[in-house]
Amino acid sequence: MKVPFNIEFSLKRSIRAIATAVCAVVLTSGAAFAQDGAGETESKLMVGFKAGFNLADIRIGADTEYWQGQEGAGKNFGPQIHAFGRYNFTKWVGAELELGWTQNAFTTFTDKTTTYRTNNFQANALLNVRIPVLSVYHPRIYIGPSYNYNAYTYSRTTSNVYGYNVDQTYDVTNSFAPHDIGAIVGLGLQFDVKFATLLVDARYRHGFSKSVRRAGDITSVTPLVRQASFSDVAFMVGLGFGL
Repeated sequence: MKVPFNIEFSLKRSIRAIATAVCAVVLTSGAAFAQDGAGETESKLMVGFKAGFNLADIRIGADTEYWQGQEGAGKNFGPQIHAFGRYNFTKWVGAELELGWTQNAFTTFTDKTTTYRTNNFQANALLNVRIPVLSVYHPRIYIGPSYNYNAYTYSRTTSNVYGYNVDQTYDVTNSFAPHDIGAIVGLGLQFDVKFATLLVDARYRHGFSKSVRRAGDITSVTPLVRQASFSDVAFMVGLGFGL
């Protein structure tokens, strides 16, 4: 089934909105850093949001390296946004639950160029450990399981046929597995500001599930069927509020 092009345009608007929000968080918070971290206390419970972008990769078979991409396929950027809640058991160790939306994208190149975008509801359960370094930046490392539910996937194919440019968009949700189990490992910094905590986050998500379950009815992903898994590198900025 062909998908209206305004879906593509709305996604572009959402990307611009997320980029604007991230820039606003950085700019409005940058002038408010607390210069003296001595004697500060952190709330046991923190809630907030994170937003940013990921660069997704499609891996084939036993490939484990993120930058070792599938021949004939390319990485693409996608937006993501999460709400989170964190409980600190001690000053050094906490647990974090994230719920949000993530878009992963990749491109295949044959006689046509086809870009696939999976739109996922994502849930992550992370162990959050503060690195014992004396710094107002509070560096942290975190690791934990991740689950994606593929709610909707579309493909956009462009080609030139007998001198005519072809640009078509299709719903290919059924060609992709609805569930994807993975793991996340990452590094983060957090800065105490006057009104909240500014969070900066870089992470890698490794998908274990085979994401392509059958060849598409209209756009072909035959070489990827039951062989391909998703991974991505993501960068996010957010705000946390102690309760």
